[in-house]
Amino acid sequence: MKKLKCAIVEDSKVQRALLEQVIDKTSNLELSYSFTSSTEALEKINSSHIDLLFLDIEMPVMNGFEFLAGLKTIPQVIITSQNPKYALEAFDYNAIDFLLKPYSKRRFELAVNKAISKIKTTAKSKTENKLVIKHNLKQIELNIHNIQWVEALGDYVKVITPERNYVILSTLTTFHKKLGDDKFLRIHKSYIVNLSMVERYNHEFIEIKDKKIPISRSKGIELDRLLNCVE
Repeated sequence: MKKLKCAIVEDSKVQRALLEQVIDKTSNLELSYSFTSSTEALEKINSSHIDLLFLDIEMPVMNGFEFLAGLKTIPQVIITSQNPKYALEAFDYNAIDFLLKPYSKRRFELAVNKAISKIKTTAKSKTENKLVIKHNLKQIELNIHNIQWVEALGDYVKVITPERNYVILSTLTTFHKKLGDDKFLRIHKSYIVNLSMVERYNHEFIEIKDKKIPISRSKGIELDRLLNCVE
C-alpha cells in the first residue's frame, strides 16, 4: 500500500513538532502539511487530497469540531487532545480514533493501523463497485450501482445509466456475470434490471424512469421475492 498523505492541525509548537517526528519515522505515513492555524488549514485541505488528518480539538478561532464541519470532504481523522471529555464527541464525528495527550508510540501506531485498515476496506469496496467497459474504443469505468438496466442488441448490449447509455460488444449472459451483484436480475431474455431502481411493477412488466420492461412468466415469483428484500 502506498504511503498515506497526512496533515497536522495543532496550535502547540511542541506537540506539533513531536507529531511531525513520529510521522516521519512511520513507514506508512507521509507528511504533506503541518498547520498551527485552523483557518489556514481549512482552506488548504479543502483544495488538496489528504488521506489522514491529525487534529487537535482545543484551538483558538476555530476548534477542531468546527474545523471538521467546514471540510468539503472529510479524510480519516485521528483526534488528539489533553482533555478526555472530547472522546465521545470525537466518535460522533466519525473519527477513527482519539489520542489522549501525552500518548505512547504504541498507542499512536494502533491509531494509525486503524486508519490504514479503514482506508483499505473503503478502497476495496469502491473497486468492487466498479466495472470497466469498452465503449467507442475507449476504456470507461462505470459505477455498477448507477446502472438502471441492460438490454440485448444482437451481438451487443446497451447499458442504461442516468447520465448516458453505452453500447458494448457482449452477450447479455456474459455481461450479467460481470456485474457480480445480487441486485441485478435477468427478468427477460433481452433484459437485466437493477432491482434497486424499480419504481413500479406487476407480473407483465416493471417500470424504471417511465421505461416499461417486460417480465418473463418464469421470473414473476423470483422478482416478488427479491424486491421484498431490496433495501
